[in-house]
Amino acid sequence: MERDEHLRRIAALGGNLKAAGIDGILLSGEHNIDYYAGFRHHAPWSLFARPYLAAINADGRAALVTHGFLAEEMRRAGAIEDIRVYTRSGTAPVELIAATLRELGLGSGRIGAELGYEQRLGMSVEDFAALGKALPAASFVDASALIWRQRMVKSPAELALLRRAAAITARAFEACFAAARPGVSEIELAALAAETMIREGADRPGFVLVISGEGNYRRLSGKPSARRLAPGDMLWIDMGAIYQGYWADFCRAAVIGEASREQLETQKALLEVNQACLDAVRPGAPVKNVAAAAEKAFRARGYDVHIGDGRVGHGMGLMATEPPHVALYEETVMEEGLFFTIEPRVIRDCGVFNCEEGLVVTARGAELVTEAPRALTIVH
Repeated sequence: MERDEHLRRIAALGGNLKAAGIDGILLSGEHNIDYYAGFRHHAPWSLFARPYLAAINADGRAALVTHGFLAEEMRRAGAIEDIRVYTRSGTAPVELIAATLRELGLGSGRIGAELGYEQRLGMSVEDFAALGKALPAASFVDASALIWRQRMVKSPAELALLRRAAAITARAFEACFAAARPGVSEIELAALAAETMIREGADRPGFVLVISGEGNYRRLSGKPSARRLAPGDMLWIDMGAIYQGYWADFCRAAVIGEASREQLETQKALLEVNQACLDAVRPGAPVKNVAAAAEKAFRARGYDVHIGDGRVGHGMGLMATEPPHVALYEETVMEEGLFFTIEPRVIRDCGVFNCEEGLVVTARGAELVTEAPRALTIVH
């Protein structure tokens, strides 16, 4: 992504901080730093040993604090030029962070941090407490709503990456269903999906779930097993590729041999529920309308589905699941550029009926970015 895109995000963040009465922000979560600073770690699971942080004041001045191991790559790939380096591993460099915040004019006043809704600090609780003691005139306040308000609505550049991630994932579905036949194992299909994603240009597979066979369909987050496909099985796959940091997440299904009448009719009804969700997507309307449309459509077709406090979709971007949640309690108002999935489902002994889609809100309603056959693929 172009450096100017990240600089625009930082400038917009500065304006949002001012409007919220916050003097600056300290970011330590990997996805937030990727979003604003344009740096994506090659192995984010190692960040406990070498945390990195971004400090941004309300005037849009920004600095990165990072371990020397990452500094050169940050200079090459990132959008923030002011980089402060430390060398000791195992703890956050509290004094260097405090000094950086003071230099940005944040030694006192209100500093936003990732303290609330669907946010996590990228440093230990003890290090964060020590930072507070090093800045006794400052107070840290929750900035999660401010962050998500910006991240939920995707730019054209972000939407292009989400579309590419979805296209790569669609190719993986094509490869899996072409290879599916009696005797092929779930693990073999998952390996093929991952191989296809890499070959098609993904950073890496985000996840691959494969479920088949009666008695297994309620294992919606089950890992692929050594089980081999048999005639009559529904093969349900939920997966997503990551492309330049952006995720895909959708699911499709096939039947080995002939599909039963129940399988065909249930899949047809599910796709009609999906369409009711898509029809409810309108700029200016709350996201909860989409969940309500799903519940109403299920009941109209004789399915006793009560969404309750569950959800039938979720936002997506640099994370596989982000706000908003497509749920009856979600008050977020849809606007152009908002990106989320829909995934109403019905589970029966004969299969998982869930055809998840990713969509972007446009002036005309929902625009799908996920493309793969939605009817059951019949494998002979």
